[in-house]
Amino acid sequence: MARADGRSRKTLAIYEDAFKSFDRFVGNTGIAITEIKAATIRAYLAHLMDRGLRNTTLSIHLKELKAFFNWLYHEGVVATNPVEHIKPIRTPKSFPFILSEDQVVALLKAPNRSAWHGFRDYTMLLCFVDVGLRLSELISLRLQDVSLPQRSLKLHGKGAKDRICFMGARLSKAMRKWIEWRGYKPYSEEVFITRSGDKLKPRWVQQIVSRLGVKTGIKGTRVSPHTLRHTAATLAVRNGLDVFSLQRLFGWEKVDTAMRYVHMAGTALREAHAKASPVDRLLEGR
Repeated sequence: MARADGRSRKTLAIYEDAFKSFDRFVGNTGIAITEIKAATIRAYLAHLMDRGLRNTTLSIHLKELKAFFNWLYHEGVVATNPVEHIKPIRTPKSFPFILSEDQVVALLKAPNRSAWHGFRDYTMLLCFVDVGLRLSELISLRLQDVSLPQRSLKLHGKGAKDRICFMGARLSKAMRKWIEWRGYKPYSEEVFITRSGDKLKPRWVQQIVSRLGVKTGIKGTRVSPHTLRHTAATLAVRNGLDVFSLQRLFGWEKVDTAMRYVHMAGTALREAHAKASPVDRLLEGR
């Protein structure tokens, strides 16, 4: 079947390994192929887990079984499909590349803050790192969206969904200075503009951030607005922001997206739990 579909040799080898493993398991149970139920599939997956296979490998086995039994069902070999209602196995998502704290500090020092363009670029970097703005949100940010007294920004996110985010003290101070330095430009309501008053284009901002990354000497990680957004989310979690607040501030529909950033490693996670352990705090001094 797979060879007829033009699959690669590597794919065929994965199929063969999965089928041989399942065939051995079913052979030991004495169950005929037409009698296999969902319980049999679940027992097989549990068997693989007992062997110490990772979720990524389990997911491959299940996908191949789904393809196999889908084919058997459509060919009329089996009356019911035993894998139809078995949920996919959750596999860990890869974490986005982020900058280290030292790299962030170096990047923020890169623009020439004594120049008009340099201070604009510095303020844009702060928006990416302090608030986690998307590139589209930064470009569409208008003067009327900035509340310096409230230290807040009204952001126009994906799907025409607006949200309010709050600036830290440094960003608020820089934003105030930048708006003064920006000056009045007829027909330009965007916060970040060119010297001639034109709205910034996405590729221009990407090039600015990339050039500053090269100037800083950052290697091994692509320095982009998206990288800075990832970095902002990670630093926010490390500094104690809870996942639900992170979801709201960054404008994600699902909390699962925010959960990707709750990946403090080793010592950081251990120290965080030591400070927040419910039982330790409850029984402290008792």
